[in-house]
Amino acid sequence: MVQASPKRGTRPGFGAYVASLLALAVVGSITVPMIWHGRFPLGDAKLWLFAAFVMLGELLPIRVPRGTHVEEVTISSAFALAVLIVFGPWAALAVYVGACLVADLIRRTAPVKLAFNAAQSAVAISAAGAVLGLLEAEHGQLAGSELAAILAAVATFFVLDHGLAVLGIALLGGESVRDLLRRDVAFLAWTSGFLLTLTPMVVAGAHESLWLIPLLFFPMLAISFGGRQAVANAHRALHDDLTGLPNRAMLYKRLNEVGADTRDPQASVAVLLVDLDDFRAVNDTLGHDHGDTLLEQIAARLESVLEPDELLARLGGDEFALVRPGRSDGEALESAAKRIAAAFGAHFEIGGVSLEVRPSIGIASAPVQGLHPNDVIRHADVALDRAKERRTLYELYSAADDEYSIDRLVLAGQLRQGIDSGELVVYYQPKLALQNGGPHGVEALVRWNHPELGLLGPQAFVPLAEHTGLIEVLTDKVLDAALAQCAAWRGEGLEVRMGVNLSAHSLLDSDLPARILGLLDRWQLPPDCLQLEITESKVVADIERARKVLGALHAVGVRCAIDDFGTGYSSLAQLQQLQVDEIKIDKSFVIDMDTNAEDETIVRSTVELGRSLGLTVTAEGVESETVCRQLTALGCDYAQGFYIGHPLPARGCRQALAAATRTLVGAHA
Repeated sequence: MVQASPKRGTRPGFGAYVASLLALAVVGSITVPMIWHGRFPLGDAKLWLFAAFVMLGELLPIRVPRGTHVEEVTISSAFALAVLIVFGPWAALAVYVGACLVADLIRRTAPVKLAFNAAQSAVAISAAGAVLGLLEAEHGQLAGSELAAILAAVATFFVLDHGLAVLGIALLGGESVRDLLRRDVAFLAWTSGFLLTLTPMVVAGAHESLWLIPLLFFPMLAISFGGRQAVANAHRALHDDLTGLPNRAMLYKRLNEVGADTRDPQASVAVLLVDLDDFRAVNDTLGHDHGDTLLEQIAARLESVLEPDELLARLGGDEFALVRPGRSDGEALESAAKRIAAAFGAHFEIGGVSLEVRPSIGIASAPVQGLHPNDVIRHADVALDRAKERRTLYELYSAADDEYSIDRLVLAGQLRQGIDSGELVVYYQPKLALQNGGPHGVEALVRWNHPELGLLGPQAFVPLAEHTGLIEVLTDKVLDAALAQCAAWRGEGLEVRMGVNLSAHSLLDSDLPARILGLLDRWQLPPDCLQLEITESKVVADIERARKVLGALHAVGVRCAIDDFGTGYSSLAQLQQLQVDEIKIDKSFVIDMDTNAEDETIVRSTVELGRSLGLTVTAEGVESETVCRQLTALGCDYAQGFYIGHPLPARGCRQALAAATRTLVGAHA
């Protein structure tokens, strides 16, 4: 029977097909009894018992999990064929078609599909009856040629019943009959086909005793209930307990199905990963119960904006995924992202609190042919990370942004070996104290002396360390080397404050303060000789965690500087929360301040801001004597840039710092 629904209404071709099938059913119902009259004994208890089991078989189909959906296999057909063999076509048509009509009415099947199912059943039974009549097997004896004829009638019923259904589904869904047969024929043979082989045993039971018929039906009923339990277990395995949405396993199954079922060489599939911004704050503030309630409401809203054929899954935590099969250009994918965002337009009411939730969305698409689900999901994850980093609503995957390309993965594999074998080296860039009385500073900058690629800057490998879990050991190596050099310089009489860049990932490491204090103790250095430098936008990404880690360090005397100040999203309140000691003006405002009045105004205002807050101010990107003089006149505390000195090994850095100091002293004189 037809169980699939058309995508948009009923196709015109399907209506004509149903009309033709109804006409064929009428002709078969009239002509087959002429070949084999049979009998219709209304008073026979066997007939009514068979009819009851046919009805029960229609109402209690066996539910079989199949991929990402569930198939239903009725157990009524074997008993309907037994009615045909024992009582003839009139009785079989009345019982089977009647049971199909009642079951469809109970299920509220659409009229056109109800008509199709009735016609399909009538044609299949009539054809099986014709085979029995033509082969003169109407007596239902289970020996010799009559048994062979019964099996031929069963095979005829199977082929026609499912063949007509496949053709109907093809007309409804627009799929090719060949593709449907390739996909379904084995499944149908192993389920409905095997159930039909019970027909001779039902007939044999009917000949022997009325009470044998229930004994044959009960095993089928047990199979039906077992199938329902299997479906329930499969549903639990493939769906999220909290939201009821498909889970990650179901998502992969769906992607594999799309790749296997689609024959269009131009077809593609898109995955949109949806992650909630700052969802952790909801759990921490309102509790996990309210967080779960929020996830349930979000799942319901996202389901409400789904289009046909789209699948929504919850991957875990606060991450959802939407699978969109079919051809989709960039504009269509952006439209889908905006449709998702619209679901978050209204506030969520949780525990009497009105919450505004903002999603970040990563989008990736791939051709269906040769589809690798892992790859398209990973690409969407890369795009999601980029959307979070750029604070945009959505980002489409770009290979240029992919830090997990093959070359990078090879490099990541070599990084640990490079760390262990001492290939990391630390360069130092001098930071000149412009005003009298201040100690000079130095910024430690890590390099990787790769045996094949040469000297690599931090942008080439620090992101790899962050994503591969090596950032902790990398940070400790740089801190140890920088503090060792700082101790050596102090032993030589050069008082400097050592600046070390801290990765955003290190802000999540609650053990970092203890490790830093251990290194300071190891090199017998006071805490205020170390200054940790944090990129502005990275701090704002998780202000609370940054505050806890940096607060613990600040409490013992370690200084903190905000790097690239003016390019991120810092506010005065955030600067106060972090107990910042220094701001470093981004070089984009400093390089041309001697020729650009707007840049000069920004630098002047930032210096005044720092002075009013009691903060030290460093100007990065100082590349000329004129700029250096301007900064000195403005009251800027430190200058750093190529005019002062490039990043150099320790000896070169000390020489550059000494030369810059002499130049500055001469300028003051």
